[in-house]
Amino acid sequence: MKMRCFTIISLLVVAIFLTGCIQSNTLIRVNPDGSGVVEETVLFSDMLVSSMQNLSKKMADADSKNVDSGKTEDGDFIQKQMKDAQAKITKSGPDVKFVSITPVKTETMKGYKSVYSFRDINTLRINQNPSDKTGKPEAQRDKSSEKKEMLLFTFNKGAVSTLTVQMPGKDQTSSKKDKQKTGQKKTPEEEASAADMMKIFFKDMAVKIDVEIAGAIIRTNATYRDKTRLTLLDIQFGKIFENKELFDKLNKTQPKTIEEMKGIVKDLKGLQIELNNPVVVEFR
Repeated sequence: MKMRCFTIISLLVVAIFLTGCIQSNTLIRVNPDGSGVVEETVLFSDMLVSSMQNLSKKMADADSKNVDSGKTEDGDFIQKQMKDAQAKITKSGPDVKFVSITPVKTETMKGYKSVYSFRDINTLRINQNPSDKTGKPEAQRDKSSEKKEMLLFTFNKGAVSTLTVQMPGKDQTSSKKDKQKTGQKKTPEEEASAADMMKIFFKDMAVKIDVEIAGAIIRTNATYRDKTRLTLLDIQFGKIFENKELFDKLNKTQPKTIEEMKGIVKDLKGLQIELNNPVVVEFR
């Protein structure tokens, strides 16, 4: 029994670290009447897929139940994530409907592209933190953090329509418990070990969120604009790790949310982080 528990706990720890090996790209398309679609492309590194497959099989073996059912094909893990993606529409708002989902594969990553529709963007909620897409065991997810990372939208229709994007405030993204954890000191050896782990497991992580307007933009305070597409967030962790001073700061502060991460890496070239809050766009 002790060996079984040790195996499961060890694998869970590994799985949690591997959740950094993910790329999440969210595109919100907004029509002139306030309806639209959300396109999410989520890719997992081959290392994460393999580890989660092994985790599933080991846990099945440890329970001594249907040992032969622990398949090792990549498709099992990806298919589970695709099913989860179809079921998560309730998290995005009561008006969101599932449209389609297709598998996606690159040379080093596997995942899916899902499409959802909404009739009224006022009811839409988008979690800027990809924690609910990582394949992390449900019991290990920090649901309170997920709620605090929501992007909210306000749409006013008119001859010139206005879309307002409200991003999470810093005061909403960290609890007293989180702050207490941040203040805990580590030995130099522990810090060096943690830094090495971060570089290995999070180097391929990327998070991107765009809003695309179906119409002509009259004015906007968005910092990053390409014609009718506004980039709210584009963080590639590999670029962060190339900057030793910044990486050391991240390793020391251990940010718990995307908002905390924004404040630390906002001046790094190559990243696009919208600091205006709210973001307002007028269009017709």
